[in-house]
Amino acid sequence: MTTLEIFRPPQEIRELSLLQELEKNPIVSQRELSNKFGIALGVINACLRRMGRRGWIRIMGINHRRIGYYLTPKGIAEKARLTVHLVSWTIQHYAALKEMIAGGFLEMQNTGIERIVFYGVSDEMEVAYLTLQGVNLKLVGIVEDEDKIIPRKIFGFELMNLNQIDTLRPDGVLITSLSNQVERAERLKEFIDVERVRIWSIPTF
Repeated sequence: MTTLEIFRPPQEIRELSLLQELEKNPIVSQRELSNKFGIALGVINACLRRMGRRGWIRIMGINHRRIGYYLTPKGIAEKARLTVHLVSWTIQHYAALKEMIAGGFLEMQNTGIERIVFYGVSDEMEVAYLTLQGVNLKLVGIVEDEDKIIPRKIFGFELMNLNQIDTLRPDGVLITSLSNQVERAERLKEFIDVERVRIWSIPTF
C-alpha cells in the first residue's frame, strides 16, 4: 500500500455504505442517498447501475414514482466482504498515520521544540494527540481557520482562531488536517514568526 492509498479511502467504502443503506431501506430514493452521503446524484445513479450489473441488487419498480433496490444473496455476501475490507483498511490507515506523526514529533524533539500547537480539527488530529503521549512535547493549544470554528473544548483546550496563535507562544506547529495543507501553511505564515516557529505537516505522498 502506497502512502497515497493510505489516505484515499477505496471506492469499496462508498459501495459498502450504499449496500448497508439499501439493506435497511430498499425503497430509498437516489436523491435521498445523494443527500445522506454527500455524493452527486449522477454518481449515485452510476453506482446503483453498476451494482445491478454485478448482481448485488435487484432493481424493481414499486409504482410509477418509486423504485426498490433489493440486495440479492450475492449482494449480501459482497457486503460482508467489504465490511472485512474496511476494517483492514482502517487498521492499516491508523498504523501508518501514527508512524508518520511519531516521526514528525521525534524530529521536532530533536530540533529543540518544546511547545507545539495543532492547526486543523480532524480525525488525524486525534491520532496526533494520542501519539503525542509518547514524546516530550507539550501541546499548548489547538487553532482552526475562522470560518471552520465551532466554539468548544478539545482535549481540554478551547478551540482558538488561527489569528490568535501567537498568544500561545509555540515553538512548532503541526498542521493536523490532510486537506488544503499548502494553503494552510501559507495562512499560518501570516500569523507566526517563521524564523522562530517551525511548521510541520503530515506527509500525504
